[in-house]
Amino acid sequence: MGTIDKSQIAIGNYHYVSWSFEYFLDSVRKIGAENIELWGAKPHFCVDDQDRESTGQFRKRIEDKGLNLICFCPEQNTYPVDISCRDDRIRRRSIEHMKKAIQITSWLGAGRMLLCPGNGYIDEPEMDIWQRCRSSMKELAVTAGDYGVCLMLETQSQEESLFMNTVYQQQQMIAQVGHPNLKAMLDTVQLAQFDQGVKEDIEVLGSHNVSHVHLGNTLVQERTWYDRQLPEHLRKGRKVVGHIGLREGNLPIGQYLKELAEKEYNGYITIEICQRAYFMDAHRYAAEAYEYVMEQIMN
Repeated sequence: MGTIDKSQIAIGNYHYVSWSFEYFLDSVRKIGAENIELWGAKPHFCVDDQDRESTGQFRKRIEDKGLNLICFCPEQNTYPVDISCRDDRIRRRSIEHMKKAIQITSWLGAGRMLLCPGNGYIDEPEMDIWQRCRSSMKELAVTAGDYGVCLMLETQSQEESLFMNTVYQQQQMIAQVGHPNLKAMLDTVQLAQFDQGVKEDIEVLGSHNVSHVHLGNTLVQERTWYDRQLPEHLRKGRKVVGHIGLREGNLPIGQYLKELAEKEYNGYITIEICQRAYFMDAHRYAAEAYEYVMEQIMN
């Protein structure tokens, strides 16, 4: 059996948005982590605002702190970006935006970029959305190959995507695109909604296709009255509350890390905390999460 090493663990800036980027970097150093993941959104780093010079300066700030940027995650859900949109103007602009993000990923030296599937409309055939997404991803994969960047496809909640929710859909899209620069990432919160466990997901995808992991905890809950008002075909998965502190949810985080070790996973694992409740005390919650992961992998 393999092991998960401290050098594989990264901390994302997702819940540091009420703090300066310098504070985030210093926080990670104090915690003792070596790697960071960059969420490309305000207030730290927005794709549209960057050129090669500014990106190089930003990269230097990270390297001067002795930290390693392992993944770039340009915002794709709340921004007006949708690579699967039926409106060709929006989809074309979104593709060009993501091509620039790929270029920026290479300038940052990250080598990996998270890719979301986009969305469509409830009142259109799901296959139409799927085909637009596949076409967009094929084009983006070619660009990623040109820049030496690995695109990592993420599954989404049904509120974020109507068609890319499960590991089976993820595997199917990667197979249909058929490009070596498009791989899969596992998000343990998404996994808790639709799939069974890390081990099963890796077996579906194949170890060679799993290039990144987001480690988050959540509370898996019974569906509420509100959720039950959805049309039956949209009542997908289980109810979760998002990416909360690693010590506070009810997912088997230790078991997930053990399964990754058993599968000899040697890629990076980013601690992801996103809830607004943590924004005002970001360092504390990142430190608690990192300490928790160290406890699990050292046992």
